Amino acid sequence: MPSQSSTRIAEPLLGGPDGIHLASAGAQFRRGQAYIFAGILGVTTFLALALQGPCLSSGYEQPSASARMCAGPLSTAFLGQTNPEEALGRSTGGMAGLSPIDARFVQLLKLMTDDVSVFMAIVLLVNVIAFAALGVALLVLARQRAWLVTAFASPVILFTVGSTLGPVALALSVWAMAIFVGSSPVTPRPWLSGVLLAIAAFINPLALLVLLALSLAGPRPAGRLSPRDPRMMLAAATITSAIILVLDGSAIERIMHWMSDAVDGGSFASILVMARLGTAEVWAPVWIIGSAGVIAAVAVSLYMVRRTGLDPAVAACLLIGGCLLLAPGMMPWDSLWILPFLALTVRRWWVLIVWALAETAFAIAIHLGDVAEIESDKGLEPTFVALLTLLRLLALVAVVICAGENLYRRRIRGRLLRTEPPRRAEDDHPTVRVQGHGNPT
Repeated sequence: MPSQSSTRIAEPLLGGPDGIHLASAGAQFRRGQAYIFAGILGVTTFLALALQGPCLSSGYEQPSASARMCAGPLSTAFLGQTNPEEALGRSTGGMAGLSPIDARFVQLLKLMTDDVSVFMAIVLLVNVIAFAALGVALLVLARQRAWLVTAFASPVILFTVGSTLGPVALALSVWAMAIFVGSSPVTPRPWLSGVLLAIAAFINPLALLVLLALSLAGPRPAGRLSPRDPRMMLAAATITSAIILVLDGSAIERIMHWMSDAVDGGSFASILVMARLGTAEVWAPVWIIGSAGVIAAVAVSLYMVRRTGLDPAVAACLLIGGCLLLAPGMMPWDSLWILPFLALTVRRWWVLIVWALAETAFAIAIHLGDVAEIESDKGLEPTFVALLTLLRLLALVAVVICAGENLYRRRIRGRLLRTEPPRRAEDDHPTVRVQGHGNPT
């Protein structure tokens, strides 16, 4: 029996050499794992469609639609309705409150049908395809796939599949990240990433934070990602945005309306309005400026530390989380944006579970709060809605802290800068190399 040195015996404790303890799983194992995750995502999406079933048969009438947890901005706008005026801490909503692409989508389908059930069936089909595309993009990006179950089985999917076209924008953004970093087998095309992010930004402006994260992390990526010049991506995003603004003259008007009616559920601003401490018109600019300040502070901090390598997923998680923390509105379709980057970044199970429970409780509370404003003897009192909103914001704080903790450690699977053959077991004089198994969190 050949003798082994002490360093060889201690390698499992030290992390092991590349190609042995840290080797990638085989293709057969990865395929099997991908099928399992696809099945989990399929079950979650099926449950989301089942949640929409009663409303499809009843025509999304209020307050039954909110009581059944299937009301959303698209169905409300298609019916020509708005949120209850008596609902404190909620925006007006309606057609004027939709994003430019959401509004054009509703107007286009109104030319085809007047049946809200047919319209919502098309919305559900589009969003189901978007969630499937999002799942594939995450499987391309993720190095440690076990954590993706937090995204594929997330309750946020249950409450957002019929709300807006946010899943489409999120899928475009995550694919833009995969294309930009060039995760195998995707060929890097920065210009295409810019086009996808520009389109996504006109569905939800949070896509701009993904663009900012890629711009910061591209020149100095973490781990084994190859450096990327973001200038082509930024140029393509600018040109695409200009074309959309020319084609849709109402885009700027809608953005201005959103800023004046920005206070919505799930935010500190909505809690203050529900407590009758000021009005939405007073708090909207304050919290918009505060959210912009947090984005600027996080961006500057990421720029200062990127010399040691910056993970795009961690940067996106911190930027989006910081923005939502002080944003004047944080409905479930907004928090959906942090979901994929949360799964790629945070590895503390208790944080992921707390976040899922907080999202579920808030989504139920916000719908029942709308019911209470329509029928006072039913639904949930504003006090309980505010309490669950606060708990959800505290869970978001934990998410941001854990994402920042992983700033230097987390990796996305990308192109290797160099390849080294694994050392053989019979090597009697190995070089001692201390390397962890990954993120200890």
